[in-house]
Amino acid sequence: MTEQRQDPILIVGGGMAGALLALLLRHHGAGAVTLVEAHPLTLPDSPPLTPSFDARSTALSAGTLGVLDELGLGAAIREHAAAIDTVHVSRQSRLGLTRMQAVEEGVPQLGAVVENRWLGFVLLRALYADDAITVKAPEHLSGVRRLEAGYQVTLSGGDTLTTPLLIAADGARSRTREWLGISARDTDTGHDAIIANLSLAAPHQGVAYERFLNDGPLALLPLPDQRYALVWTGPREQVEQWLAMDDATLLTQLRERLPADAPPVTAIGERQRYPLVLTHACAQAVPHAVVVGNAAHTLHPVAGQGFNLTVRDLLALASTVGPSATPGKLSVLQQYARGREQDQALISQASRWVPELFRVQQPLFAHSRQLGLVALDILPGLRSGFARRAMGL
Repeated sequence: MTEQRQDPILIVGGGMAGALLALLLRHHGAGAVTLVEAHPLTLPDSPPLTPSFDARSTALSAGTLGVLDELGLGAAIREHAAAIDTVHVSRQSRLGLTRMQAVEEGVPQLGAVVENRWLGFVLLRALYADDAITVKAPEHLSGVRRLEAGYQVTLSGGDTLTTPLLIAADGARSRTREWLGISARDTDTGHDAIIANLSLAAPHQGVAYERFLNDGPLALLPLPDQRYALVWTGPREQVEQWLAMDDATLLTQLRERLPADAPPVTAIGERQRYPLVLTHACAQAVPHAVVVGNAAHTLHPVAGQGFNLTVRDLLALASTVGPSATPGKLSVLQQYARGREQDQALISQASRWVPELFRVQQPLFAHSRQLGLVALDILPGLRSGFARRAMGL
């Protein structure tokens, strides 16, 4: 007979990673889950249906969409998401490009792009629909004490909770990770990213662009209503100059860098700047505790792999600890961590080093790099392997 677990698994951080993990844990057999979030998590009276020109968005791979489908959330997400049917990869001022297409891979779509506020609404609605998930917000941890069989945490409101498994999902600057005594290594790339939404003069036809420039990569991700989400990276000093430009001047700079076949850009929305400081936790599993999401690792944003890598982590964690009567047991958590090492290392290294390789200007190396793009475009098997890894399949 399976031992009945009385204390809930405790997740600190109610963002996309924490909310999705709570749902996955329940789906995989966890008896009860408590979610603690420092900001209010109130379900709005009406869903955020009107697209915002300045809303942030997330690229969801085909694999991530499959996870959402498993939870019964995929259809709702797709209601207000734009499908990625083609990914166009190129290098400015050089020959060679490749296109990865859904029809070639035998999938309905390579992925989709959804605005964060709609994704958050769908996840939050599912959280509140599950009576076994308790949401405590706004609350934050004011104390953490190690017990023989888990942790005791004190919340800012005075409540005391005990849990067999404490999960830190509270971002790259995770306070919970610090409470657990887990250090993290930060790598400042010296580059920043500008994120904004673009209005187009023509439909994007579901084409996402990844463009490698001398000063850093640039990505255009399709959004509903004839818009693109822009992720434009460059050296910090260069980004300072871009931010100081008026919209017309910045659009001129942007158009000069886009592929010739990209839809004409007519307007740019509010610009947000993000320093590209990559964080890596020195441990992701200790007795009775796990670190996930941006608290565990952050990636270069241009390839859109950060959240998708996290989703694969969360799925593996939930399927490992959800059915377990001893979810905080170190051997159980180590099983999860070991199973995720290869995927995390591969995606982390690729997201960091591919942009660096494309900035190298040495002629012989640049020529070889272009041949690589040509090879991807000519050899379907090579291109397909690359595409399926990007899709999380």
